[in-house]
Amino acid sequence: MVSVLLLTKNILVEQKLQARLQKLNYEVFCSSGVFELLNRGAEALQIPSYFQYIILSETISERELTAVLPTLQQDTSVILRKVEKLPIAEEQKKEGVSQGIHDWISDEQTTEEVREKLFQLTKHLKLKSPSVSWTSGKYVMEKKRLLGALSLSKLERRTLDKLYDARGEITSREELCNYLWNEATTKSHLVQLSMVMKRIREAFKKDGLAEEAIQTSWGEGYTLTDAVYRNYAYENRKVEQLTI
Repeated sequence: MVSVLLLTKNILVEQKLQARLQKLNYEVFCSSGVFELLNRGAEALQIPSYFQYIILSETISERELTAVLPTLQQDTSVILRKVEKLPIAEEQKKEGVSQGIHDWISDEQTTEEVREKLFQLTKHLKLKSPSVSWTSGKYVMEKKRLLGALSLSKLERRTLDKLYDARGEITSREELCNYLWNEATTKSHLVQLSMVMKRIREAFKKDGLAEEAIQTSWGEGYTLTDAVYRNYAYENRKVEQLTI
């Protein structure tokens, strides 16, 4: 299956194009978090090797586009710029091509037009498969999203780190409060903790995770669900081992 990375600042506005691509049997990963990391110049971020197409949304400004293109061009993907209307001005097209953009795409295009455009661009493709290696009697395949790509505050990030390291075990609210504020649990801390959990849930939802990310066990605490471990990993934990 051919994979598409759709970089945006608002995943909600990409639903129409995403649905068309999925109808054509493309695997689509739509992310605002990955774009934010690229835009901040995160050196540790590596675009997964199995994305054949990278689409840059119209929500991304020209200045931001210019900033992230050099990083994207290190890969062999076909790069498309999404715009509101086609055709674009000839001068704009020449400038885009000089920057490394292969073509333009729009929500206005029909499914048939999108299909034919991507077919024409296959001449630029060097089809890739997920990176697979053999380690200690196991196949190791990289295929997970990065938790670091989620848009979170420092406090929210520390909370997520604590829950992730618990590996599915319940972490009590008191333990979390002590970890975050290094003092006895107060009513104010519990209120703040509830808001932190809400924002982490929203970040996962915004990143496209359809399932619940955090499970609340009343009177006990919180735990990350299996959906998070199946779909996400940290930079230094981003491989899934498959025993054969």
